Amino acid sequence: MLHLTADPAQVEQRYGLDARRSLLFSAIRLDSHPLVAPLIAERDGERVLLVRQQEQGNALSAGVPKEQIRFYAPWVTIDPRIVADTPAAASLAALVSEVADDGRVHLAADVVLAHHRALTGAGTLEVTADDRAPAPVVVHEVDTAAVLARFAGWRTEGVRVARELIEGVEHLDGLADELSATEDTRFTALTALARERGLDAVLLAATPDYTEVTGQAGPDGAVALWIPASERLFVLAPEGAPDLPGAAVGSYPSAGAAVVALGPGPRTGVEEEFVGIGLARELERAGAEPVGVSADLGHWRDVRDHEDLAFQVVAARTSVFAIEAALAWAEQGIDDGRRFTELDIHAVYLEKIAEFRAANGIPFGIEPYFTNLHSSNRILFPGPPVDFPIDSTTTCIQLDAGVRVVVDGVTVATSDMARSLPRTAAAKEAYAFFFDVVREGIIGQLRPGVVCEDVHEGTLRYLAPHLERMRAIGMLGTEIDFDTEYRKRNVGHLMGKQESFANELRPGYKHVLQVGSYGAAEIPWRYDDAAIGTEDLWYVGRDRTYVVSKR
Repeated sequence: MLHLTADPAQVEQRYGLDARRSLLFSAIRLDSHPLVAPLIAERDGERVLLVRQQEQGNALSAGVPKEQIRFYAPWVTIDPRIVADTPAAASLAALVSEVADDGRVHLAADVVLAHHRALTGAGTLEVTADDRAPAPVVVHEVDTAAVLARFAGWRTEGVRVARELIEGVEHLDGLADELSATEDTRFTALTALARERGLDAVLLAATPDYTEVTGQAGPDGAVALWIPASERLFVLAPEGAPDLPGAAVGSYPSAGAAVVALGPGPRTGVEEEFVGIGLARELERAGAEPVGVSADLGHWRDVRDHEDLAFQVVAARTSVFAIEAALAWAEQGIDDGRRFTELDIHAVYLEKIAEFRAANGIPFGIEPYFTNLHSSNRILFPGPPVDFPIDSTTTCIQLDAGVRVVVDGVTVATSDMARSLPRTAAAKEAYAFFFDVVREGIIGQLRPGVVCEDVHEGTLRYLAPHLERMRAIGMLGTEIDFDTEYRKRNVGHLMGKQESFANELRPGYKHVLQVGSYGAAEIPWRYDDAAIGTEDLWYVGRDRTYVVSKR
């Protein structure tokens, strides 16, 4: 029998791989990092690490031997040579079916519920799972009016700071009028979500969701519970947990028992991309019926992002300053003949974040959210920086990164944007063109009433007349069907306290943009000796759409 575990401590102990620090997408997906984290598969004393192929470069850069890794979820690339020597199974279920010779799989309680559902739904596997040991919890009831007041106070200060940052920025003229400290639909929208899905309760365990309803960071193991019928909010936490909000209302032998006791019915929304199968089984044993709502909650955050626009402006303006300054430092260093590394560029990037905050008197914390910084000489896969030399032979440097604006431990905004330092003539020409694609071909389409998937199709039409030029200068080959491949990935996404995976600008995503929609538009282009990232943050205003991350 094949045994699967997602325990990050075991992954780090056995493979030296810190999934949250070493892997890009585990850092990006704040609400679903267990979904994309590596899994250890073990049978008869033999182990192999199951890794999404988009993390191939990161896993290998972290020192994990390639022969100890099996990849799944093929990475989308316009240069098939990048993955030519590395097979990847179509999905985790397909890979587990290959590795589990006898078709029997046993999951540790920490394996995410979404994986359990995918494996059982494959139809070819016999899947069992561990229960988690029940642990007593204490329950506090949180005053939602106090939560709203807390956010309103933060937002008042946020509006002041954002207005100062964009004053005199001509292309953002009018954006200050869009900033608000008073609109807050978090609880009414959560109730509407629950009613639409027929839920009796919603359990919020992932950090972005927990902090959105409580207004403060939670101790380890704490979860929030929303009861839509009575519009009451509870926090469930292990006994002895510090700094719980609200007033104590009782204790229960397990989280599952508390959920069933507090809810008026069994249907309980859970983040199937975050919670483990152990918690889901605990809920079921107590009489609850877990209903997956990860995408619903992502949408709930996405469509309210304009309510925190002031903080998004702070994040975007910080990012464009720090990213462009770090790459300018690198360009000057190469021109001066200095020798340095990717980590040195990263250090400058962090210094520039701190410099921007200090120079503008920003009273909120600004922290790294994720960082994809690498030289094309080293790798075309995305990945965090390592100790790799940068010099005159460097062909391109990509810096695709985001920051988090944090108040009292709560992330109130994130950014996601990219710039590059192309060094070859072909890469420079392509990079200049990609700014036109992002700002005219993508953001130029964004207005109220536009459907996400239609933006992707419009982008392909915008690109089509220019593909022959990309081939002529060696930035695209003839060996693939470009449109077919690029339809497998997005050209942007909404933001909702993180990069959105609920609302993307890609085929199959039906969300309709409205006044207040906020997100990122991007063209990642990795081919031959250049990994180019071009990405800007945009906001659909009442009168026009703004490029918020443009200097």
